[in-house]
Amino acid sequence: MHYANKRHERRYRSVIRGRDYQSRTLAALYLLTFDYRLWYHWRPVFDEQQPIDWKTARSDDPEWDALYLQQAAQDIACRECKHLPLFELADSGSIPLKVLRLIVTALAIARCDPKEARDTIVRERRRAA
Repeated sequence: MHYANKRHERRYRSVIRGRDYQSRTLAALYLLTFDYRLWYHWRPVFDEQQPIDWKTARSDDPEWDALYLQQAAQDIACRECKHLPLFELADSGSIPLKVLRLIVTALAIARCDPKEARDTIVRERRRAA
């Protein structure tokens, strides 16, 4: 799995450890844990152990890279394409390549079974050790 950096990997793995999330939620978490400030806003929503209201929850003032990740997370989790239009993904001047890579990885996470996503993380951890 592609992570932006070690901090992103540590944040994501610590959030999903011991939790039972659907694959779309895992994909959204993957995107939301990329940026510390974005995750600082979203973490309480996940800590409440209640259903997440994806349509109303949002960070007030993320920087624009984080804004794209937040919009993609909401679209993946809600099964809509309302926040981040596909044509923006295709525009090289709109979304930085590193953000596009994260979104593509999140889409791959959303497509697979949650157990399969967790098994991939465990295999990677064993390979790194």
